[in-house]
Amino acid sequence: MPSKVGRFLEVVANMSLGYRTSNILVTMGEDFQYQDAAMWFQNLDKLIQVRLMSEAYRSNNILVTMGDDFQYKDAGMWFKNLDKLIQVGGQVIVVTSPGCTQVGKFLEYVREMGARYRSGNVLVTMGGDFTYQDAAMWFTNLDKLIQYTNLKAAKDGLNVKLFYSTPDCYLKAVKDAYPSLPTKQDDFFPYASDPTAYWTGYFTSRPTTKYFERRGNTYLQMVKQLQVLANLPEHNMFVLDELKSAMGVMQHHDAITGTEKQHVANDYVRLLDSAIEDANIIAKQAFNKITQRDGLKPPLLIYERCALNESSCHVSETKRSFVVTVYNPLAWKVSEPIRVPVVEGSYAVFAPNGEEITSQLIDIPQAVVEIPTRVSSATHELVFLAYLHPLGLKSYYVTRKDKNKRDANPEGQRSDYYENLKGYWSDIKWKSYLETLLVKTVGKQTVKAAHVDATAAQKAAVRDKALPAGRGIPDAVARSKESLMPIVRDVDLDVLRDSDEVVSEDVLELQKIIREAKGAGTRQRESAKRLNYPRLNDEEMRMLSDDPLVVEAFGEAYIQNEYIKLRIDNGTGRLSQLTQKNTSLDLSVDLHSYSGHGGDNSNTSMRASGAYIFRPAGDPRKLAPRSATVRSGPLVSEVRVRLDGNAASTLRLYEGLDYTEHEFVAGPLPVDDAVGKEYVARYESGVRSGRAFYTDCNGRQALRRRRDERPQWNLTLEEPVAGNYYPVTEFISIEDESTRLTVLTDRSEGGSSLAEGQIELMLHRRLLYDDAFGVGEALNETAAGLGLVVRGSHRILVGASKVEERKRTLEFHYRPVVFFSDAERLKYVDWLALNNMFQGVRKPLPDGIHLLTLEPWKDGTLLLRLENYLERADDSTVEVDLGTLFNSLKIRAVRETTLAANQWLSDSVRWTWKTDEFSDPHEPLANSDQGTRVKIAAKQIRTFVVEYEHSDGQKRE
Repeated sequence: MPSKVGRFLEVVANMSLGYRTSNILVTMGEDFQYQDAAMWFQNLDKLIQVRLMSEAYRSNNILVTMGDDFQYKDAGMWFKNLDKLIQVGGQVIVVTSPGCTQVGKFLEYVREMGARYRSGNVLVTMGGDFTYQDAAMWFTNLDKLIQYTNLKAAKDGLNVKLFYSTPDCYLKAVKDAYPSLPTKQDDFFPYASDPTAYWTGYFTSRPTTKYFERRGNTYLQMVKQLQVLANLPEHNMFVLDELKSAMGVMQHHDAITGTEKQHVANDYVRLLDSAIEDANIIAKQAFNKITQRDGLKPPLLIYERCALNESSCHVSETKRSFVVTVYNPLAWKVSEPIRVPVVEGSYAVFAPNGEEITSQLIDIPQAVVEIPTRVSSATHELVFLAYLHPLGLKSYYVTRKDKNKRDANPEGQRSDYYENLKGYWSDIKWKSYLETLLVKTVGKQTVKAAHVDATAAQKAAVRDKALPAGRGIPDAVARSKESLMPIVRDVDLDVLRDSDEVVSEDVLELQKIIREAKGAGTRQRESAKRLNYPRLNDEEMRMLSDDPLVVEAFGEAYIQNEYIKLRIDNGTGRLSQLTQKNTSLDLSVDLHSYSGHGGDNSNTSMRASGAYIFRPAGDPRKLAPRSATVRSGPLVSEVRVRLDGNAASTLRLYEGLDYTEHEFVAGPLPVDDAVGKEYVARYESGVRSGRAFYTDCNGRQALRRRRDERPQWNLTLEEPVAGNYYPVTEFISIEDESTRLTVLTDRSEGGSSLAEGQIELMLHRRLLYDDAFGVGEALNETAAGLGLVVRGSHRILVGASKVEERKRTLEFHYRPVVFFSDAERLKYVDWLALNNMFQGVRKPLPDGIHLLTLEPWKDGTLLLRLENYLERADDSTVEVDLGTLFNSLKIRAVRETTLAANQWLSDSVRWTWKTDEFSDPHEPLANSDQGTRVKIAAKQIRTFVVEYEHSDGQKRE
């Protein structure tokens, strides 16, 4: 009741300003509001009977309750409790302060701000989070503040004028004043609101939501492109706009940051998931129209999404035949490993042209199998490489093959499974030679008949055997033909013979090698019986060795492809060295756990680590290895390490790809000790980086950071870890004169370089205290009744050029989209008759150019954005002919707009500013375009509205 009385008095006071007498007629009610007259008059009786201090509204006071000082940088917080009514002894009283006192405080605040401005225009932003819940109260009191401030300024002869404004008007006033302005080329990160409250935790908070947002953007770009390229009906714009809207909501500052309440986070995910599912009707229509060459035919396949982050897919797990459809949203060729969840068996994968391609069956890591929310019967993943055209679509037919006698392995052995990494190193050389010879021998029949795929299912059945950490240096590995024995003993040479029983010379040569290997193995076993030397411990081996590196090699193994070689510690599975492009770099990858600081936030020393704030309680603890295993095959080799603290780490190399993949599984983060945890990945290298490192600025450029330093002031840190954390949207890197190490992220994460040669990225957070910045609850994400599990990946680049690094960054950001379809009723021959391959552009865009936007626009036009991601140099401007860019589109006219596409560029007049250091660097670039041939300078984004028609002569349907 007191609040209702207060609002009523405020209405009366405002009305009184328009009356000549003290008598005010208050008409109660409006149309349709008197449907319950008894209720109305009962409450009017109460309103009239309450005794009030009505004279309070006749004074010149500003009706406000506040502290004595301006407590907030955001001036809007000043009015947080404006017009507050309190009840004393059953009587409602309006708390007031003399207007001149409040206006004086406001003017003092404005003068303090004005001292920091170069012009006489001071921008006072009003309000903040949680402060605009009663707009009428706000604007009523802002009216009073403006009125009383201007009256006092006129009375006291102050040169102050207060009025409502907009950002546009403010900038225009500053421009007209034309002051000389300072420049700032770095950003404002990281920032803190007190010495222990660094707002660097939200760079990582809610990592699964951050990942989903990134994948949502990839889906959005795909459906926008397909709507244009496939010439789909305009009524699809409804679902396209739904996904645009959902992605817009995900950019809210409490959504992408993870600083919302849990139920709000759940709603964000629900909205985005629903929008993606609805918008995928565009992809399904496009795929059907492309594959059948006719959009009016009923669909042959149903294209479904799968939870590949949990290695779960109902279609591929339960169907003997299925189709995998992969779309590349980038305008250049991309090679992407595809991992399909399946049950154990033997599979064949057919490319769009009908040829069977190399594939590999590999068991799903146990850490993934144990994810609490995972609902799946899949035990393995079928891996193959997809070589995708720019803006390209490819369809792959997968079928489970029946086992035959030649697939059987009577001894139950697995030729590529090793209890420790020494065994892997023992035969890697000869295994590679054997596989090469097999390919040479049987050509295209290799995948159908040889050991590569036929035994893959058998190999993966053996469960991981624990490899105890800290094992002593093992016996020296024999690097000779006898290491071929574990591989060749099960080879059935009958599969290598031609159908006419003619044996080729290559097969005869292979038989000779096998006989020699078997003989060497027998001789070695006999020799071992005679030479049974006592085993030496680590220290004795070092003492006897002239070169300690030789001894070190005895405890190590390698995995490699044609680009990269990883040296792995045999006892722990820990990476020790990476060799790429003739550069050998000491490198280790470990997971660590910070303990989150607890507290009630009553003072700075009691500040808690929470959704906003990262405040670790001491140094992190390295998670110790529990077991290590290796998997290898024709397409992928990987080293898996299980760690304590419910974590796992896998280092992976794919054939033909020039990066190292680091996959991690973190969670449920243990909090049984009532202490929150924050997990990080640390990459420690021999790069002599000093205190410098680089993080990306929204993926478009690299910003140089220096540990314990800010460019524009001397820095003192009470939080040396959190105070050096920065947002890593796409990549973080360190370098010296000879080597550059870059780590790409699959989602936004917080990161730093806390020591020379080190990169640290935060992976997951689970905290038990709120940090008192508005969330109102602890960041303790759970799923299936347990702490949330995060599965993610990084890609490691060493020595990549700036162009290669930028392309790999975009390829990781816009990873191809994969769909699965039940094909048990679609025979292979019928599938082969379809159009299973599509390319949206005639040729890949030149290096440096990224197709940022391709989407339907207004009145039958399309919106096109091109970005040049090269660094500024003499040869960094790139020309693109829009007229010949697309396969299915005929460009009739183009017109350039501003970046936001809300103004023709020819109508835009860019303001120039006077600066202290130099003239405005953003001078307009000279336009040297010729028709549809446009030039894009380094770091430039150009936006065009394009009039077009499809190559069949039809405008958009």
